[in-house]
Amino acid sequence: MGFPYPVAVATFDMSTLRKPRWILAIVVGILLSVWFVRLGFWQLSRLEERRASNALIQARMAEPPRSFEGLVGQYGIDPDALIYRQAIVKGRYLTSEEFFSVGRNYNGVTGTLIMTPLELDNSSIMIIVRGIVPAGTEGPPAKGYEPPLGSVTLTGRLDDGEEPLRIGEPPPDNGKVESLSRVDLAYIDEWSDRDILPVDLLIETQQPTNAQGTPIPIPAPELSEGKHLGYAVQWFAFAVMAFVGGFLLVWQAGTERSKDEASQVQQSHE
Repeated sequence: MGFPYPVAVATFDMSTLRKPRWILAIVVGILLSVWFVRLGFWQLSRLEERRASNALIQARMAEPPRSFEGLVGQYGIDPDALIYRQAIVKGRYLTSEEFFSVGRNYNGVTGTLIMTPLELDNSSIMIIVRGIVPAGTEGPPAKGYEPPLGSVTLTGRLDDGEEPLRIGEPPPDNGKVESLSRVDLAYIDEWSDRDILPVDLLIETQQPTNAQGTPIPIPAPELSEGKHLGYAVQWFAFAVMAFVGGFLLVWQAGTERSKDEASQVQQSHE
């Protein structure tokens, strides 16, 4: 038994694809999807870079300590080639030229970071990051945490300092560095009349030890992959939503138009 007149059935009206606003919606959806996919792959590339960097750091820190002279003989004075390697350094502290970085926090320990220049046998100067002492410690030099006089032998991790503040460090009072916000080796070298090496040493052991207090050493960096993988998944999800969302908007517009036309045909037969 047939129907006496057409039934309003929802189909997609292809003429919708010729409407400028829906053409624009399709183009925008595709462009957003492509852009989000590119951002997703960029985060994956950042993840691979982080993994490669972590592997390099782990490999260097696992190496046995070597004399600083031996490392320089092999790699030169190149911070990129030296950082994270374990070094043995010999020299004498220049305690009168020590300086602080207050308000520092490492693994939940807040205090003052002590940095003391060390004169090597070749007369060059290496900044030794001796560690954290309680906030409010008098100095510099840090009272109660004075290093030994005479020759010392240190073992620790080589580093290239910290990123300087964007606003920069203010000029030191009387031209002598006593306090700074970051371990900025370029700044220290600028205001020193000595030859400051472009790498510092994060001390782990010292012989002979301090006669009094010993600063808390700076711990090894915690290595992680960061949030790159999560961000990549997020961008890929955005790409799917942009593509599917644009498609659904156009589909809805086309089917509603088709419904309206079918409904008009049905009403004309009643």
